[in-house]
Amino acid sequence: MDYSGFLQIAGEGLMGAGRQVLQIALIVIPLMVAMQFLEELKVLEKVSRRLEKVVSVIGISGAGALPLLVGLTLGLAYGAGMIIKYGKEGKLTQHEMVLIITFLSINHSLFEDVLLFVAIGAQGTVLQVIRMVVAVLLTAVLAYFLKVHTKE
Repeated sequence: MDYSGFLQIAGEGLMGAGRQVLQIALIVIPLMVAMQFLEELKVLEKVSRRLEKVVSVIGISGAGALPLLVGLTLGLAYGAGMIIKYGKEGKLTQHEMVLIITFLSINHSLFEDVLLFVAIGAQGTVLQVIRMVVAVLLTAVLAYFLKVHTKE
């Protein structure tokens, strides 16, 4: 039995996966370092305070503004990482994490997703406005029901 074809495919797969991991690391590690510096310099705290009134409409505190913003701009993976980090640090309540995840499930990666749809002929502005409105409305409704039906 000749395994050379299988070994070649497996080798190419492993090389491709290794390149992907390296590319992700080249993006994520500098971002994590930058975020740590911004956190130490209290820049993130200032950003959170400024966004608090905006995100309070959907039941999220100022602390939740940053993971939401990261998920909106950089995508679900980065946003999820911040949600997990802030949740473990006690900066977010269970309800806030659910609300942020709900919002980001509907409307994430503002630039990348919209540009993909624009490339196939969609109206980017219309698409983004619809995504934002639906995300705000559904998250606000969920926030209302969580507040009414539970006590956290």
